Amino acid sequence: MTAVWSRIVRSVRRYPVTAVVFVLVLLTSVGGLVARVVARTATLDAVPLSPFRVFAVTTGVVALVLTLVGVVVLVGASERLMGGRRTVLAFVVTTVVGTGLGALTALVDQDGRQVGSLLLGRATSFDPWTALVGTIVTASAFAGPLWRRRIRVNAVAVVAALLLYAGHASDLYAALATAAGWLLGDLLRRGPARLGWTRSSHRETRVLLGTVVLVSAVGPVIALVSRARVGLLAPLAAVVGTGPVTPVHGCRADSASGECLRGLLAYRATDPWTLVLAVAPLLVLLVAGLGLFRGSRFAVWLAVVVDVVLAVAAAVTYGLLPAGAAALHGAENRFVVTVSVIASVVVPLATALVLVLLRRSFTVLPARRRVVTFAVVVLVALVVVTTVVLVTAASTRETVADPLRLVVAALGPLSPVVFWDRLASLDPALRFVLGAAGPVLWLVVAGAAVRPTGAVEPDADADGLRESRLRARTLLEAAGGDTFGWMTTWQGNAYWFSDDGRAGVAFRRNGRVAVTVGGPFGWPDARDAAMVDFARWCDDNGWTAVFYGIGTEAAGTLTAQGWETLPVAEDADLDPRTWTTSGKKKQDVRTAVNKADREGITALWSSWQDLPPATVRQIEAISEEWVSERELPEMGFTLGGIDEMRDPAVRTLVALDPEGTVLAVTSWLPSHRAGRVVGWTLDVMRRTNAAPNGVMEFLVASAAQRMRDDGVERLSLSAAPLAQSAEGAPAAEGVQDLLDLVGGVLEPVYGFRSLLRFKAKFGPELHPLVLAYPDPVALPAIGVAVVRAYLPDLSLRQAVALVRGRS
Repeated sequence: MTAVWSRIVRSVRRYPVTAVVFVLVLLTSVGGLVARVVARTATLDAVPLSPFRVFAVTTGVVALVLTLVGVVVLVGASERLMGGRRTVLAFVVTTVVGTGLGALTALVDQDGRQVGSLLLGRATSFDPWTALVGTIVTASAFAGPLWRRRIRVNAVAVVAALLLYAGHASDLYAALATAAGWLLGDLLRRGPARLGWTRSSHRETRVLLGTVVLVSAVGPVIALVSRARVGLLAPLAAVVGTGPVTPVHGCRADSASGECLRGLLAYRATDPWTLVLAVAPLLVLLVAGLGLFRGSRFAVWLAVVVDVVLAVAAAVTYGLLPAGAAALHGAENRFVVTVSVIASVVVPLATALVLVLLRRSFTVLPARRRVVTFAVVVLVALVVVTTVVLVTAASTRETVADPLRLVVAALGPLSPVVFWDRLASLDPALRFVLGAAGPVLWLVVAGAAVRPTGAVEPDADADGLRESRLRARTLLEAAGGDTFGWMTTWQGNAYWFSDDGRAGVAFRRNGRVAVTVGGPFGWPDARDAAMVDFARWCDDNGWTAVFYGIGTEAAGTLTAQGWETLPVAEDADLDPRTWTTSGKKKQDVRTAVNKADREGITALWSSWQDLPPATVRQIEAISEEWVSERELPEMGFTLGGIDEMRDPAVRTLVALDPEGTVLAVTSWLPSHRAGRVVGWTLDVMRRTNAAPNGVMEFLVASAAQRMRDDGVERLSLSAAPLAQSAEGAPAAEGVQDLLDLVGGVLEPVYGFRSLLRFKAKFGPELHPLVLAYPDPVALPAIGVAVVRAYLPDLSLRQAVALVRGRS
């Protein structure tokens, strides 16, 4: 008990503003409840708690608990990011701006029931979440690129969903506080202004778009259960929520009245069964959103289809109600209703458009069998549902004149405009089948989409090469490979294996050029023959084989057959068993190690799976910050990232300060021989902007010491792509000029040549790596293929801009 109390006291001292807000929320909420009981008032408006009403929670015990948790998490994080004084300022300013500007809408609502009531409802109570959201958005300006973007996107998505679908006054206050916090944070943060949207990694793009899709699925549910649904997207929720089971009075397929539109906007799901039927199409969006988190391309197209269907459904529903806007209340509301209906069509279409434009960030393709299974299940369900509807219609006493309209009604969201004018005369059994058919079909679609989207179980064979990749991995572990050996196991590579299975080649094909990932891997005595056989296999397929990043000794097999080579990089390695920090050339390394020892910086060697969760989150944030500072997409091919670090065979080496804060991280790829690890190759290098100088030197020196203790034979600092220490390398019909140009263009962005100079501090041995090619005529295509291997997502606009900058 004493230990717990001590921790509470330390937390209060560390976060005093959070503690004060927590106490105020608790006391005012309890006090308000007591005052209401004593005064027997129905609302907080009659209780004299001002100006403390902004802290009071009046909607129940669960809401109070959630608000208190929000105070601890959001205000606590804000106080940690920007300090106590700025937190108080943000809390006050965003509350005043949010509630103040929100209150001005009452001036628009001049008669108490017109435009303002449509947009905001009649709720006037203050909400603590206004201040909480405004404060954390303000603090996001002081976070790194990863968490700044996540905080803002999630805050805007949630606030926008509440405002657009529910539209209560408290939702407007929170939206205004969010905007105020965004601006205030940028004003309070010192440093250069951050204009525009910083680049994000593919992983982060998936997280952000997945969040948006999930919120778009939850928004209509919020509206359907809300007591007062008056947001701009309320018509979209009505399209999803109503149907033949729950007809709206006054709506017919050929004409409508203001009563129909008012009924649509006022519709509310009042029982669990109706709610289940209403949200069935949204479950498909939920599955798609979860698939987006996993990078599923199938999930992209699934979400696009659902959003387009919902937009068309809204357009069809309200397009057939021409008299609605004019008849609703009066001319004052015509503009509001028009904007609301247009928004219900445009928002889903805009979401679909963004997903299409950013589809390249979703690289996980489902196995063909899963797509076929999905299509078969959906087709069978469609046939069964249609058959049941038609059979039920044929079995009723009254003959249905147009059975095709029944089929349309069975397809889901379009059903609200199909049979409302005939519902009274339809048989009860047919009405039930009509109401259940669409939701059942959508539920089947959602269930069938789980596997191809990877929403629950990620596809272990995303690119259809799982068996080949496992075969390559087994061969590497048993017999080994060259410098790029373990990189051959990465996603994106295709594979070729010799007839006897003793050697293999990993490659990436662009057009008619197959660029290898280093040389062959497998048993040493089978590699030379594998090079010749692979080149012959490529020629039989009409491709040009190019061996990229192989050693000069291995290239000798090809040059003896008339191939030509040109240098592309240099491998830097050392023997950790004999390496020391002594010597004049290693002065910088010794200084970095001594400085780290004095400051209490430690190095943690671990697999990704064994890292503490807090460390993992920090590494992801550092990586995202690194990506956001680049003007180009993430490079691949022989350069790894977070996804490659997750391989259980890969090791991470993390620099931690005494408080456990991650300063820098490196990853190391294993090299095998005869089934055991004999070397490690440096891959990922990331550091925070606040990390002290020399932290990378400290990590590499720590890795060498660790490997010396483990008896490892080789530590490779890897090869800096398109960078060489030797000058004056002979040109080769323009491809060398192209690679030099690309290397020069990428140098300010990725610093490959600076990286080569960094590696020289450790006194390694340098081994030239070359590109071997059979035909000079193919050199232009070879240069393009190599660039595309590193930058598959490079757009023409980015390429032109970078070349212009270089020139």
